[in-house]
Amino acid sequence: MTQDTMLLVDHDASARQNLAEILETLGYGTVVHAESAAVAWRLLKCRPCRCVIAEMQMPEMSGLALLKIIRSDDHLGALPFFLTHDAFTKVKVLQAGQEGATGLLVKPFSPGAVREKLRLMVPRTPSPAIAQVRGTLAQGLHLMEQNAFEEALAVFERLVTEGESAEIYYNIGYIKTAQEKYNEAIAAFQKATELDRLFGKAYAAMGRIYRKLGRAGEAERCLQKAADIYLTREKMEDAEEILNQILEIRPDTVNVYNSLGVLYRKKGKFQRALDAYQKALRIHADQPQIHYNMGRLWLEMKDVQAAAGAFEKALQLNPAFKEAQDVLEAIRLGKV
Repeated sequence: MTQDTMLLVDHDASARQNLAEILETLGYGTVVHAESAAVAWRLLKCRPCRCVIAEMQMPEMSGLALLKIIRSDDHLGALPFFLTHDAFTKVKVLQAGQEGATGLLVKPFSPGAVREKLRLMVPRTPSPAIAQVRGTLAQGLHLMEQNAFEEALAVFERLVTEGESAEIYYNIGYIKTAQEKYNEAIAAFQKATELDRLFGKAYAAMGRIYRKLGRAGEAERCLQKAADIYLTREKMEDAEEILNQILEIRPDTVNVYNSLGVLYRKKGKFQRALDAYQKALRIHADQPQIHYNMGRLWLEMKDVQAAAGAFEKALQLNPAFKEAQDVLEAIRLGKV
């Protein structure tokens, strides 16, 4: 893809083709197709594009979820993003606005409507319906910043009556936490995660409340879920903070040390990664995955002999560990 590319995301190939033909007629000559949000995300991570147009509801990962991921990305956050659907209800418009959609395209597409909507790309100006939702949401957030919690709560509860949204429930949970109404806060955060299972902030907020209430097991479960989401999205600073909170609850949590090892390796902090893996192995020396992860770390540290030893140990513990076998074979053939 190039910076002039229009990326179309839809599980319906005929819908993609119909829109591609319209775009080409309008002069958008470079069009790339993605049959799923996961494929689109992989493309976006390695190639630039001008705009994303994605179906709002798709199997596995929706266009709305893809939009949320893009808006939280440091490099792609400002990318113009249009959602398509055959019937935008108030709820869907609300959700699109809160996640930062540039505009909405209704199926079946017409050249005139597509032309008008794409004018929103430069400058990036939201449609009137989305702008209204964002304005109301901004009002609630401003009231929160002023600690006017009751007034902010009234704004968010009014938005909920127009359509449920994970972000709204998160803000309600935040207010309830500030008011020390912890059970109501948990209920709001749970609702947020039901609407968006990748809402890391909501899981983290629940974990901190459970910890405050002395419910260590539930706190650890929620914090681990938040950390996993942050690691998947490569939000390393957030993940590190959450993982260290888990260690404060239970210092012998082997999965946390392993996760910290992966995190520090990706950040290039090799000695800290090594320390984390070694702590994990002191707790569970029989975990082949940890030895394998240490092998990968040794390779990045240019110590091939130590890496080979780690991969051999992983294979001793699990002779069917194919990834370890493949890397070890590459080392023996001098390809690493």
